Amino acid sequence: MDVLAIADQYYDAWIHHAGDMTDVPLAADLTFTGPVASFRTADGYRAMARKAGAAVRGFRVRHRFVTGQTVCSIIDWENRSPLKAGPPPAPATDGRFGRPPTT
Repeated sequence: MDVLAIADQYYDAWIHHAGDMTDVPLAADLTFTGPVASFRTADGYRAMARKAGAAVRGFRVRHRFVTGQTVCSIIDWENRSPLKAGPPPAPATDGRFGRPPTT
């Protein structure tokens, strides 16, 4: 699985599965530092996504840039109500989300 396929699964989880990241191959050593929240484990990020996913009313990928192992996306994100804490608007800050499995 390449990085674009991982990004597609990530966005599919927000768009069609209310933030359920169960099937998204997040890196075991995931780290994420964002403007609203930070996570040091894949399990912590998945828990946040499940909780925040209930508030997502709209999520659309407008454009995507891919360079090597890096995917940067521009998205439109709309919530049902303001979140006190939740995900930043895109996973293009400082972190590693998914990793192609090694064979």
